[in-house]
Amino acid sequence: MPASSELIGTKLGRYTLIDHLATGGMAEIFLARQESLGKFRRDLVLKVLQTRWEEYPEVVDMFLEEARISALMRHPNIVDVFDVAAEGGRHYIVMEYIAGRTLAELAKRAIQVTKSISIEVGAYIAAEMASALAYMYDGQGGMGEPFRVIHRDVSPTNILISTAGQVKLIDFGIARQGNITPDSRARPGKFTYMSPEQVKNEAMDGRSDIFCLGTILYEITLGRRLWRGTREAAMKRIVDERPRPPTFIRRDYPTELELIVLRALEKKPEDRYQSAAELHNDLQGFLMRSRAHLRSHFHMADYVAKIFSEEAEALISDAGRRRAQEFVDNTEVLESDQTDLDFDAERAAGPGAALARALRASALGVWAEPAPPAEEPAARAEAAKVEEAPAAEPAATPAGAPDQAAAVRDEAAEAPADGPVGTPSSTKPAHGPDKPGTGAEAKETAEADQLPRRWGPMLVAAIVLLAVVGALWWLRGQ
Repeated sequence: MPASSELIGTKLGRYTLIDHLATGGMAEIFLARQESLGKFRRDLVLKVLQTRWEEYPEVVDMFLEEARISALMRHPNIVDVFDVAAEGGRHYIVMEYIAGRTLAELAKRAIQVTKSISIEVGAYIAAEMASALAYMYDGQGGMGEPFRVIHRDVSPTNILISTAGQVKLIDFGIARQGNITPDSRARPGKFTYMSPEQVKNEAMDGRSDIFCLGTILYEITLGRRLWRGTREAAMKRIVDERPRPPTFIRRDYPTELELIVLRALEKKPEDRYQSAAELHNDLQGFLMRSRAHLRSHFHMADYVAKIFSEEAEALISDAGRRRAQEFVDNTEVLESDQTDLDFDAERAAGPGAALARALRASALGVWAEPAPPAEEPAARAEAAKVEEAPAAEPAATPAGAPDQAAAVRDEAAEAPADGPVGTPSSTKPAHGPDKPGTGAEAKETAEADQLPRRWGPMLVAAIVLLAVVGALWWLRGQ
């Protein structure tokens, strides 16, 4: 096959190659365009088998098997395959084009900006992937028999998040249909995203992909690689080493999600989730019980847009770039670096501070924002105006919606301010409509409201002391 650049502008069948996207072990990936009558035009992806493999029938059969397995499934979280053909001695597969980012790119950027993907974003992505895995293995496609497809390469580079916020599993190049028995062939997949049975070349079923998804969920919500080290060291850890509980690394990691992650990472398949549908249900239950704001691909798209915005770019420090590179390179994290895990130790300042606070404090953020620092008088007056806004009636909140505090945080994060996305809401109680007034009056009222809390313990202690002194004086007089 000519060089990839030389193919740009040429045609394969009905498709014009317009850009080279990537190079794989067996194929080249191109962005292509299909044009037809009535100004019809659609962008697609062509996966073209490299010329050097065309003379090996077993490789061609593997390529066609990928197309056959991919074409079986129709699921919103699985890439669609439209066609497979051969033109001029070149085999190619035609797939949908997904404009967006890989999960690997999103995780790297999130580590640079906020030290990890947020808890609820990570849980949402994992739930979407669990839905895809459940369909691949237990789905029937209306044919009456389960697909029993094992992906064998579930990894961040094979998960795409589109600009519309949809989460898609791609690349079925080494997928197999039916339970896999041991053989003498080399272990497929990326070595840091294998299951123990995959590493040991043992029989596999759909629970192998569940372990790989558990590894991904652990890593993206903590911003740290799980099975670190060289190929040999990482594979030994997968088989022998129990992962550190997430709360060991991040103290505020939700206990419910920690139990889900650790169950997915059980060494023995019989101790793991027995189906991806069960894992999906637990993740969805966690998102509902935690009142997560991110419940749809619209919110997912908003999160990705914020993480890759120019304002977020201004927040990236040299330490953030170093952490992200360590994540990509899968290098060891020194024990002395554990202090970096206190993600609220340093607060952003300057024009990007508002975005940093919004990403941490909003429902789409990473960490709960601690008490805000002392504000300038003008900022306090502005905050007082926010407090004066009428509070929403509790009865108006629909079931399953975020609580009032989350709504106030979101409203404040979107309010115009000096920063790019606004300042977070004040932690003081909001004044109702029966307490109108200027910002100065609201400030005085708030300070008056705080007086009993400030002097209350001292007044109680003084009363007790006076009572004791009086009792002693009365006893002495007797």
